[in-house]
Amino acid sequence: MIDQLRGLYADGREMIDAEIGFQKARMSAVGRQIRTMALLGVVGLILISCALIALVVGTMIALIPILGAWGAMGATVAGSLVLAALCFWLAAGRVGKVSALFAADPEAETTATAAEGHA
Repeated sequence: MIDQLRGLYADGREMIDAEIGFQKARMSAVGRQIRTMALLGVVGLILISCALIALVVGTMIALIPILGAWGAMGATVAGSLVLAALCFWLAAGRVGKVSALFAADPEAETTATAAEGHA
């Protein structure tokens, strides 16, 4: 009987060690995938930045015959600043919605949900 209990313990310990090894291997594979996803995301953001720079430079080059060099630069900078201000304004409008979602008052959540339906 004692030999059977020792065998059962050894089998259980072996199963636990195998499961731990499997989970370690799985986490290692997940870590590699996450690292690759992060790297691809960073490269994608860099390429988007390069494309936006190319858009701004191309717009400026296209406007030079119409507005001259200084006018094209001013129009491009002004347009970029207007778009940036619009993005910041829209982002700031979302801050109120997010803070309303975390409010402890259930009435505030109802108001935020109703306001979101109108937006």
